[in-house]
Amino acid sequence: MVLARLPQAPSALVAPPSAPVDPAAALALARSQIDYAGSQDDPRFLGYAQATLAPLLQSSPSSEASLLMARIEQQRHQFARARHRLIRLLEQSPNQGQAWLMLANIDRVQGRLDEAQQACRKAATTLPPTTVLLCQASVQAISGQRDQAYNTLQALASSPAAPQGESARWLATLSAEIAMQQGNLDRASQHLQHALQQAPQAPYLRYLQSDLWLALGQPDAVISDLAAWQDRDGALLRLAIAGKRLGHPQAKTWRQDYRARMAMDQNTGRQRHLREHARFMLEVENDPQTALTLARENWQQQRELADLRLLHAAASAAGDQSALAKLQTFLDRYNVADAQLSQPVRGAAQ
Repeated sequence: MVLARLPQAPSALVAPPSAPVDPAAALALARSQIDYAGSQDDPRFLGYAQATLAPLLQSSPSSEASLLMARIEQQRHQFARARHRLIRLLEQSPNQGQAWLMLANIDRVQGRLDEAQQACRKAATTLPPTTVLLCQASVQAISGQRDQAYNTLQALASSPAAPQGESARWLATLSAEIAMQQGNLDRASQHLQHALQQAPQAPYLRYLQSDLWLALGQPDAVISDLAAWQDRDGALLRLAIAGKRLGHPQAKTWRQDYRARMAMDQNTGRQRHLREHARFMLEVENDPQTALTLARENWQQQRELADLRLLHAAASAAGDQSALAKLQTFLDRYNVADAQLSQPVRGAAQ
């Protein structure tokens, strides 16, 4: 019986490095495996990368090995482990700009916004000014300086110093996210199209595009775009939401398949996708109380705008005034401005 069909992957990324391990070759392989895991939304390759790095992490690991292991932990949402590893690395080598950048991102994701800004500033000692500016803008957007951050990004995009490559994609993606935060979905679409032109198969961008279509009331576009990706959890979630809204013939199948993914996570002890599971319970299963329980658990480790929106939506649907009051405390502390909280948009919990 065929239980699942896994996508083909380059054989060179699956084979372990030959013994004796050449550190440079092992680092290059691990880096490629981590990149592939992110580009294909395939967590198996994080396991391969961890195995590749294992011999290099046993005693006195190099800065590069520690950074790569922190990337693995970050992608697995093991933020406490990644943060601890980065802090130890920076205590020994404080001029590791990439480590400061990763630390800033983790602190931002977990809602330590003051610490995130500080880490962005410390990254300035070794990273290009444009990278530091992008880092700072990502924090400013959710700490009371949303419009200022957006204007800074647009000025950078039109300047002679406009970033290229990965940084250009980061700028376009961040611009799209802030435009959604401002409630300007048409402008968000323009920025997102620019980002997708640079990386049309990037899972994060494809999912963000689907969330934007859901917000615009275009679930049919989601199904057309993600139908071939239903082996991926993030795509299957959005297909289940879009299918339910449309009354699509496959809606029941997508719903059942995602339920099975949730059960597998619970039964096998795999890292749970709490934000996604909470969103499924709220938008597909119409179970706001369970959604709120999951969203609260997720809030303990992730405090991005998407987590805030989801917790707010679940608490509102469940009529939990205590949860809403706690969220308001967070909003007031950081002066968070978000159009989707003041004027909820359907499908906003991206």
